[in-house]
Amino acid sequence: MRKNFTTEAINLKNYPLNDNDNIVIMFSKTKGLIRAVAKGAKRPKSKLGARIQMFIANKLMLFEGKNLDTIAEAQSLNTFSKIRNDLDKLSYSMYIAEIINIFCSNQYNHNENSEEIYNLIFNAYDKISNAKSKEEILLSILKFQIKLMNILGWGIDFKMCSICQKEIKNDALFSFQQGSFLCKKCAVEDKNCIKIHDKIRDFMQTLSDVNFLQETKYDKLANIAVLKKCFLFMKKYIDNISHKKTKIFEVLEYVKK
Repeated sequence: MRKNFTTEAINLKNYPLNDNDNIVIMFSKTKGLIRAVAKGAKRPKSKLGARIQMFIANKLMLFEGKNLDTIAEAQSLNTFSKIRNDLDKLSYSMYIAEIINIFCSNQYNHNENSEEIYNLIFNAYDKISNAKSKEEILLSILKFQIKLMNILGWGIDFKMCSICQKEIKNDALFSFQQGSFLCKKCAVEDKNCIKIHDKIRDFMQTLSDVNFLQETKYDKLANIAVLKKCFLFMKKYIDNISHKKTKIFEVLEYVKK
């Protein structure tokens, strides 16, 4: 007899298995990234159909399978409904799903971090869904990037030089080769460093230090230009770590044409 289990999970992706059934990729609170079959989800009267859409958090009962689990019951906890009505919200939400799929595969996935990562995804989607401006969306995605890297052990120390271990007072340079900040003296031989303004470093260090839901002195001050620059910096850092370039924004730009 197959074992069943209950968990909370957020849908990141779904695709057809056959004419009636879909496969759903979810991040769960207790088991990390899981794949499950939603039987009959494509039928018109299916109760599962609406609950397996992307960016929905459900309380689930599943039957364990050898390769795929099977969804027996699903009760919606949060539909993050406003994500689907805004292209910016949709784009950044898809970016979250993409990097979770990359970093929380079997190669990286550790169940002891599952609840922390689940809560981070949930809070990020909730903030993005309810955001009233582009600034709020960008701030939420930036916080997500920084916090996810912290959880996974790739957090950036924005204050210290990784070579001499001294606090950088000014003229900080970031080495993508080292994956860390260097002082001007230690960065002499690294030709690929980029300079990061001290106020930008302080901004990102502040976001790194506080809880995701905690407001900071920068929340109302950071403008779109600064937030976008920080987001792209973190995106490049994350792409370098994973050795995979996230593609969602390239796809969306192509669709727009």
